[in-house]
Amino acid sequence: MFEKKETNILGVDIGTSSIKVLEVARVKNGHALVTYGFVEDFQRDLHNIGKEDSTLTAQAIRSVVAKARCTTKRASAALPTYAVFTSLITVPQLAGDELDSAVHWEAKKIIPLPLDEIVLDYKILNPKTEQSLLKMPFGKKEEGSHPHTDDSLKILITGAAKETVQKYTEIFQMSGLNLVSIETEMFALSRSIVGSQPGEIMIVEIGAAVTDIIIMQNGVPFFGRSLEHGGAGITHAITNSLHIADKRSEQLKRDIGIRAGTDAATNGSGGIPTIIKTALEPIVHEIRYTMDLYKSHTLTPSAQASGTIEKIILTGGTALMPGIAEFLSQTLDVRVFVGDPWSFITCPPDLRPVLETIGPKFSVSIGLALRE
Repeated sequence: MFEKKETNILGVDIGTSSIKVLEVARVKNGHALVTYGFVEDFQRDLHNIGKEDSTLTAQAIRSVVAKARCTTKRASAALPTYAVFTSLITVPQLAGDELDSAVHWEAKKIIPLPLDEIVLDYKILNPKTEQSLLKMPFGKKEEGSHPHTDDSLKILITGAAKETVQKYTEIFQMSGLNLVSIETEMFALSRSIVGSQPGEIMIVEIGAAVTDIIIMQNGVPFFGRSLEHGGAGITHAITNSLHIADKRSEQLKRDIGIRAGTDAATNGSGGIPTIIKTALEPIVHEIRYTMDLYKSHTLTPSAQASGTIEKIILTGGTALMPGIAEFLSQTLDVRVFVGDPWSFITCPPDLRPVLETIGPKFSVSIGLALRE
């Protein structure tokens, strides 16, 4: 008798201040939530940690998996956007070894590290293979048909330091999980937040310490940019201005946010909404800068692209802050929405109110779990 193939998978998101784990099962009409868990106040920089910290990270993953009562050891992980180099290049119509050589030659020109220190992936962008890009595993090149309507190929290349990939691999080995795939957060977010939506869309994930900005064209992510500023910076700004504890500042940020109509004690020149708006200025500036690059075609959008971002979808824990979508929409003069990654997964109706309060925090782990 044939053994039934296990289809459940864990999406494991190791953030700068938290670890999120989510298990999904493949069902007839898609995917269903099995369980989830997370630990916060977990401060780790996976690019500057020693073996002791790697061990602590593995122990934390193992603890979350046990508490969530996960039923599978198969896991999918993501490298943070700031640890991955991504670029769009154009090469002649080639195939096989000739195409490999051309891509590596172009990669040498733009990647700041020697290629023998890099895990390099590339993907041909054309109408027949665009959607399969969202399933591309890191470290494995997926073959696709070449476009026949042009004499050149548009190639999306991604590269990460071998040392970083190895570090993640070791952490998952120590955690007792079977790492079946590793990709970039950019692809995971694209899958859970945008899916195959057509158009020119920007994803802005505001995490605790880092904000990621991703541009999508017709369901394909082709540009990612990171800013070392996130929700923790907003919390610290409130703490420094009002001289209160970080824990109290975090609660005020979540309760009050940038909502208009708050009382005079909090909405004045030194009030919380004003403090938050000032703290958001670096993120607003970075979004504007990226939009201007895109509009000027500096980012080489495809011939079918207008160069104008149609809408921005927010995710990450700070996306839950009251009033942030409205504030960014008015400031940037573009439609801004908070993404709902749960829309791609079947969830128990009685859990829906709870899941909505944490949804943006699980965008990466949901995208990872949906990769297969």
